Amino acid sequence: MRRRWIAFFAAVAVLAVAGGIAVHRIERHQQQVRLARTLTGGDPDRAPDLMIAYGCAGCHEIPDLAGPRGRVGPPLRTLAERVYIGGVAANTPENLVRWIVNPKAFAPRTAMPVTGISEAQARDVAAYLYAHR
Repeated sequence: MRRRWIAFFAAVAVLAVAGGIAVHRIERHQQQVRLARTLTGGDPDRAPDLMIAYGCAGCHEIPDLAGPRGRVGPPLRTLAERVYIGGVAANTPENLVRWIVNPKAFAPRTAMPVTGISEAQARDVAAYLYAHR
């Protein structure tokens, strides 16, 4: 009987720790979203539809985005942690927005196309990428 109680309390402890970890992850993601909105002036909630519409997912693997998982360009999960964007521009919110709008302005020979995305839409995409680490 004592073993059952020990097993029960051990299971409860494991669930409590797991629940605490889940809450911490949610709070951390919410902080990242708030920071990304502040840094970029964009809304990450609008970005998934934009990234599909403008073909981003056709070339890139994008975190938490349903749909295609392109392999032409680099995966974008760790973009927020990189020092450079496209290997040529310092990774700042303004440079990322400008890169998304017109990568050829930074690197004329880049394979990344000019898609016609607006600056406001690029801010939403940048916010999404900075929020999803």
